Amino acid sequence: MKAWTGDPKDESSPRFLFKKKTFIRDDDRELSDLVARHLVYIQALASVVNADYPTSPEQAVRLAGLQVQVVYGDHNASNHVPGFLTANLKDYIPKTLFATKKPAEWESIIFAEHAKHKGKSADEAKLGYLSLVKKSQFYGTTFYPPCKSVNNGRKIPNKVIIGVNADGIMLLKPKDKELISTHPFTEICSWASSSTTFAFEFGVQSEATKYTFETKQGAIIASTIQTYIDILVEMLTNGNEEDESTATGTSHGSEGDD
Repeated sequence: MKAWTGDPKDESSPRFLFKKKTFIRDDDRELSDLVARHLVYIQALASVVNADYPTSPEQAVRLAGLQVQVVYGDHNASNHVPGFLTANLKDYIPKTLFATKKPAEWESIIFAEHAKHKGKSADEAKLGYLSLVKKSQFYGTTFYPPCKSVNNGRKIPNKVIIGVNADGIMLLKPKDKELISTHPFTEICSWASSSTTFAFEFGVQSEATKYTFETKQGAIIASTIQTYIDILVEMLTNGNEEDESTATGTSHGSEGDD
């Protein structure tokens, strides 16, 4: 994946993306810190442009308008015209949508959106960008490379992408990230990993359904889940219970290699 710096105008230098792996929905306190906000913004920007977060054309234009405000400041009708963004337009539009319009058309509608944000500071525009991205069900999700489904029945395709976020586990189709199923932490009974697999059980423990996948990322997936469980338990312990209700009955372990 293409990495990102904080300055999209600098096309000549190498780009590096620092990726945050765990997110909570109520992160207003974290985003009040300008450095943290910038880093989360850069990661969200990369996730949108690389189509990790599926985005509609309308949403893409709204986000791009805010991004231009961050990079170039207030709209200037004399300078901000089709052709201005030609060299790096792909850094503003999700790669899955880029070919649906001609570059000049993208620039025209992006600048129309950009003009709506006149007077906003770069930090305010970043916050606006994040506010829009956070409405996506995929916000904060860590996606793991497509893995093979092992005897999981017809409901689960042969290959899936596993996503983990503050709500639980999601399974998606590799081609277009179409959502197959979601499994909240409150419904997950257990999970386990080995050097070649990841598995989890969900439902009522006496009648739980188990899904198993071939992946070398199993230990990392299990560790990410454990981190979220620890965060949720700490939130409950501190009396900060919100929608993320009890997860204290969840267990995990390691599977032996065959």
